[in-house]
Amino acid sequence: MAVEMQTEDFPYLPSGPAEINKMIKEHGDLFSDSQCKVCSAVLISESQKLTHYQSKKHANKVRRYLSMHNEETAVKKMKTVSSDTDCNNGDTDRLKACHVCNMTFSAPVVAESHYQGKVHAKNLRLKTVGPQTPVAPPPTPTAQPKKKPADDSSAAPATGGNNNNNNNNPDRFCSICQASFNNPLMAQQHYVGKKHRKKMTKLKLMETYGLSTAPASTLNGYPCTVCNIELNSVEQYQSHISGAKHKNQ
Repeated sequence: MAVEMQTEDFPYLPSGPAEINKMIKEHGDLFSDSQCKVCSAVLISESQKLTHYQSKKHANKVRRYLSMHNEETAVKKMKTVSSDTDCNNGDTDRLKACHVCNMTFSAPVVAESHYQGKVHAKNLRLKTVGPQTPVAPPPTPTAQPKKKPADDSSAAPATGGNNNNNNNNPDRFCSICQASFNNPLMAQQHYVGKKHRKKMTKLKLMETYGLSTAPASTLNGYPCTVCNIELNSVEQYQSHISGAKHKNQ
């Protein structure tokens, strides 16, 4: 900047033509009778000039401009000068380039838009405060492998005496369905299943009506040795046993 502006004595909101003309005279690099460079406004008449420079919108933009200017000045004072060129330029190239973000501008309006943006504010904060060390997330607990049941070693088919022991253990073998299990949970699921309950109902009916001595080949159905017929389901068998034809036989 050609003229160093101080926040406390700079007229944000001048009152009357005298203060406006004084402001233009002292800060001609920013304001003139025909243009306000801070607001990028063209003033084509005296009344428009007075209205603009006394508006709150203009005052707010001047405050933001000075705020960004003061921040840039503080950062540049903290930065080590790397060459005589940088030292000679100082703040005069602020509207041409941003050393914080390593950017160049084609016009003052583009520069002011950048200085008021989020990217510049973020880079300025990082340069002043320094990057913050990210907090590492807590370590994820490692899943422990599930311990195998103590009797898993007997899951494989055994021979000899071990096989006989498994056949006598209802958690390992179902003698009715001739099914073997690897663990008690599998056995429990089998015993509440449809297939096992169907066979249990069949056996109970045969024991009730004295049919437990029927040939093994007929156990796939529901045989009635009295009438010498075989039924396909429990319902058919019960209906037959209750019928007059069976009772006559």
